[in-house]
Amino acid sequence: MSEETAGASVKVVVSAALSDRFDKRYVVVDTATGEIVDDAQGYGYKSAQDAHRAHGYKSMPPNKKRQRDAAKRQAQRWCAQHSEFMQHVEQAMFYALKDGQNLTEEDLRAVLDEHGVELPFPVKDLMRNW
Repeated sequence: MSEETAGASVKVVVSAALSDRFDKRYVVVDTATGEIVDDAQGYGYKSAQDAHRAHGYKSMPPNKKRQRDAAKRQAQRWCAQHSEFMQHVEQAMFYALKDGQNLTEEDLRAVLDEHGVELPFPVKDLMRNW
């Protein structure tokens, strides 16, 4: 079994039961008891990175979840209040995608400066949650 450490109390290992010859499947195991903590509903994760990511998301402390949800609500409320500005952002995103590029933080900051709009939260929150 291959091991990669996910934290102090869990580790990610290759599951012999869920893997076959050409398709390795990973599960999250408690290091103290050896009990399987997460196995992706019985299918296993396709990569160790996916297993780490899922376990980190599922074991996130409640206060961090509340902070993330509050930031999302704040950004969505702001977008609803500034719908005309958001149309300009969507237009800039459309033209960027049409040129084969993504809308970056710098591009969004330029649109904000062009329209003289101040955000009450970081630009990254707007990009993540609008």
